[in-house]
Amino acid sequence: MTDHAARDGTIGVVRGVTGAPRMRTVNASIRLFRGRPLETATVIRATRDALSIAGLLLLFITMRGGGQGYDFYAYWSVNPADPYAIKEGFGAFHYAPPLVWLVGPLKAVPWPLAYWLWFGLLMLVLVWLARDWALAWLAFPPVASELFHGNIHLLIAAALVLSLRRPVAYWFLALSKVSPGVTALWYLVRREWRSLAVAVGGAGLVVAVAFLISPSPWIAWLTHISSEANHAPNLIAIPLAVRMPIAALLVVYAARTDRAWILAPAVVLSLPLLWFHGLAVLVAITPLIRASHREHS
Repeated sequence: MTDHAARDGTIGVVRGVTGAPRMRTVNASIRLFRGRPLETATVIRATRDALSIAGLLLLFITMRGGGQGYDFYAYWSVNPADPYAIKEGFGAFHYAPPLVWLVGPLKAVPWPLAYWLWFGLLMLVLVWLARDWALAWLAFPPVASELFHGNIHLLIAAALVLSLRRPVAYWFLALSKVSPGVTALWYLVRREWRSLAVAVGGAGLVVAVAFLISPSPWIAWLTHISSEANHAPNLIAIPLAVRMPIAALLVVYAARTDRAWILAPAVVLSLPLLWFHGLAVLVAITPLIRASHREHS
C-alpha cells in the first residue's frame, strides 16, 4: 500500500501510479453485498405472489365444473360392515381397515357439505405445510386436482413431515397407502433406533388392535388390493415394481446426505397407484427444506 493510500485510509480512495483516484471502497462492496439478498428476497416474494394469483385462478377453473369429491365420496360412503363391497370405480374404498374408523364419522354430515368441510381441512393442511407459499402451490396442477378429488395425498405429506419429528405419525404413511412405509429406511440408515422402534411399533400396534377387534376386514382388504386394477386417464401407468426400488434408493440417499426433502419425491414414487394428483405430496418439500435451514442456521 502506498503512502497516499495509507493517508486516504483503507476504506477511502486508493490512488494509482498516476495519482488519479480509483473508487474501490469497502463500503461500496458492503453495500453491493448487502443489496443482493434484498434483491433476491424481492424477486422471491414477487414470484410467490404471482404464483399465488395463478394458483387461485387455476383452482377456480378446476372447481368450476362438476364432479368434485370423486375420491372423497369413497371415504364418506364406505360401509363399515363391508368396506370393500365396491371393487373398482366410483365409491370404491381401498384403504386398510383402521382407516375405516377415521372416515366413519364423516357420515354424520350430509353430502355435499361433508365434501366442502373436507376441502376446508385439506386447505388448512396445505397452509400448515407451505405457510406463505400455500397459495403458490395451487399453481402446481396436481395440488388443485387433489383439492378437487379430495384424496389424502396432502395428509400423507403432512404425516411425512410430522414423522421426522414425531415418529409415531409414521403409522399413517404405512397404513394409508402402505408402500410409502418405505420411509422407515430413513431411521434405519441413520441408526435412529428409538425413532424406528416408535414408528414401526406404533404402526404395528394399530394393526394389532384393529385385528383383535375385527380380523375379517383384514382378510377382505388383502383380497381386495390383490385384485385391484385401475385404468384411468389421470393414472401415470408406471408399475410399482419399477418405482419402488427407486423410491427406496432415494430414501437411503436422503438419509445418508441429510436431505430430508428428497423423501417427498420418494413417497410419490412409492404410491401404489401413481395418480396425477398424487404429486401433491411434493408440497412436503417446502416445510422439509425450511426445517433443514433452521437446523443448519
